[in-house]
Amino acid sequence: MDIGDKFKIEVDGTSKEAELLRIATIDNNDYAIYAIDNGNDTSDIFASKIVKNPNNEDTLVDLDDNERTKLTEVIQAMFS
Repeated sequence: MDIGDKFKIEVDGTSKEAELLRIATIDNNDYAIYAIDNGNDTSDIFASKIVKNPNNEDTLVDLDDNERTKLTEVIQAMFS
């Protein structure tokens, strides 16, 4: 995954296109921070943990509460 890459992701059961904004490394784990365009000049910012699947490909997984807190701080710092 590289900054600016676009990829498909499922959000609330709907397939959407996302753009990778940044990869953050926290506590030896990599996290993707990405935007999903709402189509009305706004975007939602999301973060997911990057893990390797059995085929050694990057896969995004949901954050636990601790990870969510840490990534929220990183995202707020990026956009403030």
